[in-house]
Amino acid sequence: TRQVNGRLYVTAPLLSTTGLKPGVEVLLTGTLYKPQPSLNPGGLNFSDYLARSGSWAGMRVAQLILPDENQIHRWDIGTLRQRIVQAQVQWLDIPAGPLVSAMSLGGDVVDVPFDVKDWFGRVGLSHALAASGFQVSLIVSAVINITQRFLSKKWQFGLGLLAIGLFVSLTGFQPSILRAAVMGGAVLLSLLMGQQLRPLNSLLLAGVLLLLCNPIWIWDVGFQLSFLATLGLVVSATPIKRKLDWLPPAIAEIVAVPLAATIWTMPIQLWNFKVLPLYALPANIISSPLVAIISIGGMISAMISAILPPVGSAITWLFLYPTQLLIGIVRVIATLPGANMSVGSITLVQLILLYSLIGLVWRFPFWQKRWYLAMLVAIFAIMVPLWITKSQELKITALASGEDQVLVVQNHYQTTLINAGNSETARFTVLPFLTQEAINELHQAIGLHQNQDVNKGWQTISKSVSINKFYTPASSSSPSFPNALVLNTEQMELGNCITKLWNAQPPLLALDIAQQHWLIIGNLPLDQQRDLAPQLQPVESIYWPGGKLTNELVKIIRPQVAIASTTNPDLETIQKLEGMGTKVFITGRDGAVQWTSQQGFKTFHDEN
Repeated sequence: TRQVNGRLYVTAPLLSTTGLKPGVEVLLTGTLYKPQPSLNPGGLNFSDYLARSGSWAGMRVAQLILPDENQIHRWDIGTLRQRIVQAQVQWLDIPAGPLVSAMSLGGDVVDVPFDVKDWFGRVGLSHALAASGFQVSLIVSAVINITQRFLSKKWQFGLGLLAIGLFVSLTGFQPSILRAAVMGGAVLLSLLMGQQLRPLNSLLLAGVLLLLCNPIWIWDVGFQLSFLATLGLVVSATPIKRKLDWLPPAIAEIVAVPLAATIWTMPIQLWNFKVLPLYALPANIISSPLVAIISIGGMISAMISAILPPVGSAITWLFLYPTQLLIGIVRVIATLPGANMSVGSITLVQLILLYSLIGLVWRFPFWQKRWYLAMLVAIFAIMVPLWITKSQELKITALASGEDQVLVVQNHYQTTLINAGNSETARFTVLPFLTQEAINELHQAIGLHQNQDVNKGWQTISKSVSINKFYTPASSSSPSFPNALVLNTEQMELGNCITKLWNAQPPLLALDIAQQHWLIIGNLPLDQQRDLAPQLQPVESIYWPGGKLTNELVKIIRPQVAIASTTNPDLETIQKLEGMGTKVFITGRDGAVQWTSQQGFKTFHDEN
């Protein structure tokens, strides 16, 4: 009943948001909610994500009303941005058009197809889709070169600031572009004052000013990567180029720039994303000329499209083939084996050690001559703890995946995945967990369910993680695995697991590992439960969708632990299990449930 101010994360029906742009006032009716943390290791912590953006609440909109519909027809910077993007997409279509727009205006204000974004991210080229220092430097250079013959330095300074301000308005006020804008302003100021600019000082000044304006940007990954990449270019690009003096100068420049940026951003990428893009350096080197050509062409096209959209469209069309070539190169590299190698979570100590090694090589001649030694120490600092952890690893994890039952068995260096869920479950639940655990290969995969959505889930998994052997209750059930092995009703030894399929559809699978006896129960009808119950034996743990279990089945298997893969389990069954002393976990409430040989059962919420 009282007025409050602040930032709100809003989701609304797509049709009701059509035509909206920044600055439009709307009236919303809906439900407020508190963002929840992740239910799974490696999953998105929504509450932390919003907190880093300065927002602590969300709203599900039921109705959106425009008090004044004339707002969406008024001319403003959003209208100009939309005009430019439409002109660039008109002749290039999708995905080439949005890609050119993103490379000239930034990916935050352009809807680039998810697959294209994913490819660029997998090869370490996400920066190409973000407006940053490259575009600002082009603007500053253009203003100075065009006006230096007939305008005074004061006019050059004013026009330069105006151009930078217009560009920032078009791209949105993101930390990375604001950092570039402050540094561009510093360049203009140095020309006005007639003094030489020290890039490192201007970078530090930009960082301090931005954090004074918005301190929470210190946690923004875009700000971190932009600041560190620029730092790498300022302090390391020239020394690296000197080391490459045996190459032609142009080639040495192409290699030194991405290498310097990669060295300084790699530790923070490992800290945030837990993956090592193995082909990042060659991808950056190969694509650098194309990225420069398309970015310059896109900015020229954008300037003309703002005044004459048809002419801007025609100019954009000239860059169709370079854009298609860039997309093709990135797609090929992204699909190479090991394009993204998961290294798991690195600790704060490892992060500090990595940047300490980089600092030693930067500042001290002794380490500059022995850079290879620092690189070996960095590799050992990442890989040795991971190797030790894997050698002692023995755990079983039931992921919180809604109604989908997903179980991951990690036994030393071998991993077995039982079920992948649909494509959304695979992308947002299973893959983040595998990345968190540094799992790049599945020795066995078992697909108990057979339908089109599940096949898409396995396709999503197989694009990022190699699968040695795939088992299913029926042969050739998945187009993704035409040579699938049949999971039969006899006992089978799959790596370090022993399985026995009691029923194919709905599935009933017994799993024995490290003296732990699990029973994975699908949505078995009650009559099938009664028929199968006499054939079963007591087990330590059961994993079921949370539906009704018969008295006959429960009395025979007598589980010590029961895990319900749901948010709304059958209460009668829960009471029945708890009444006989069974510890019951509900993944929709408790998060992922994990058993380890040292600690027994624990939930992800307990761990955090």
